[in-house]
Amino acid sequence: MPPPPPPPIQSLPDELLEEIFFRLPPNEPACLVRASVANKRWLGILSCHAFRGRYPKFHGSPPMLGFLYSWPLEFLPRKAPSPRFISTMKFGQDIPDNRGGNYKYPVWDCRHGRVLLRQNWAPTHLVVWDPMTGRQRKLKVPTSMGYADGATALFCAASGCDHRACHAGPFQVVFLGLDMTDDDNCVAHARVSSPVTGDWSKSCSDVEWSDMCSSLQLAPDALIDSMPSILVENALHFMLTHDEDDSVEILKYDLSSNCLSLIDAPLSGIVISSSTILMAMEDGSWGLRMWTQ
Repeated sequence: MPPPPPPPIQSLPDELLEEIFFRLPPNEPACLVRASVANKRWLGILSCHAFRGRYPKFHGSPPMLGFLYSWPLEFLPRKAPSPRFISTMKFGQDIPDNRGGNYKYPVWDCRHGRVLLRQNWAPTHLVVWDPMTGRQRKLKVPTSMGYADGATALFCAASGCDHRACHAGPFQVVFLGLDMTDDDNCVAHARVSSPVTGDWSKSCSDVEWSDMCSSLQLAPDALIDSMPSILVENALHFMLTHDEDDSVEILKYDLSSNCLSLIDAPLSGIVISSSTILMAMEDGSWGLRMWTQ
């Protein structure tokens, strides 16, 4: 007489499955993808708001999937250029229009899960790229802000967001430009876009820009450093360099008041621009990192 069939295996409760899924490594996102397509029940657990909120808290700081960099225009490699996105694990994405060594869109900023790309030289539009999904959105540059010397930055536009998974939500872009007046004075202007929704199907012409803020007069030799800006206390901070003495200053754009202001760098006259990086500190302030040999 054959032995009786084994009793059916009882499925694990959702609470235990969550504890198992919590231990899937965040530096291997394919594990979560494979688990989510196993069945509808697992997909429901992995996609629910509670799990998505607890998973990053369980693992702490998110892993670095890779890093982005841009070559200065005058130093573009002629042969075998490296990709603009360097992956540090089994995750890879191609920056839009950069396949085959096409450097039409260098990286200008990266914040809150999005990357801001801008055309070289006289830009006519910007590209906001989501590296997690590969989606992109083109934004027209304001007609009065077509400066060759300028900077752009982007940030999450969702109020009260913890920025753990907001790459598909609304965002805003700031365009900062320097202009020379007829009497050889340098002035800075800034404009910010209206909140851009996560509807990636809309065209770039749907974005509206604020009125230009009051101009701020700068030294004639002022230039905006190519380093990305930092966001501290609802204000973007850009580093300015000076050709004459290689010193630096901080150009602050307050998002609440739509105003520009200038901040003297510590140790004015000693800070050297080529060895200085503007950084956001853990206590919510900003600082300068200086490299010496």
